[in-house]
Amino acid sequence: MIDILTVMVAVFFLPGFFLVNALYPRKGELDKDYDMLYRLIMGIVMSVVIVILVGFVLNAFGRDPDTGKGYFRAELIWPIMIFLTVFFFIAGWYRGAYPVLGKVHRSLMRFPRRDPQSVIVDLKEEKGTVMAFRELSEERESLRKRIKDYERRSRNQTGDMRKRSEKLAVKLQKKLEKVDEELSIMEEKRASELY
Repeated sequence: MIDILTVMVAVFFLPGFFLVNALYPRKGELDKDYDMLYRLIMGIVMSVVIVILVGFVLNAFGRDPDTGKGYFRAELIWPIMIFLTVFFFIAGWYRGAYPVLGKVHRSLMRFPRRDPQSVIVDLKEEKGTVMAFRELSEERESLRKRIKDYERRSRNQTGDMRKRSEKLAVKLQKKLEKVDEELSIMEEKRASELY
């Protein structure tokens, strides 16, 4: 015998959840922070809507002449809901909603198509650019801290130590200018690709 929790999940959650994933396959597409919460809530709501629509369609057929009952019965609803769940899952997979299936088998891996108007960086395609930009940004911040440190030292020191600190600060300043120049070139290049 099937328990009530299984029935509730199979009828009032899975069809709607897979429908939402088929409609919005990219992670973070519904909301940046609470995407999974939106998917869960919309899955429940859409499942209820699907059950209601299936009920309308089944009732449109009238009554079964053999039994005299309507067609809105569990033995008819179950196969329809299972079929819709499988259909929405396959549609979601086709649109790339489940890239994790690639861990099961490489041929099952599909990624959602990139939205041509999106400015969100697709890390799969531009990982090298993002990493280079991050490394240069970290280097720039490190150089700024070191320059401040040498400038502070030069104010507190005298003689050769002061000259050495000033020389190192100037040397690091030149390095910082080169890093800033590289970053601006990367930003201009990225902006020209996007726009």
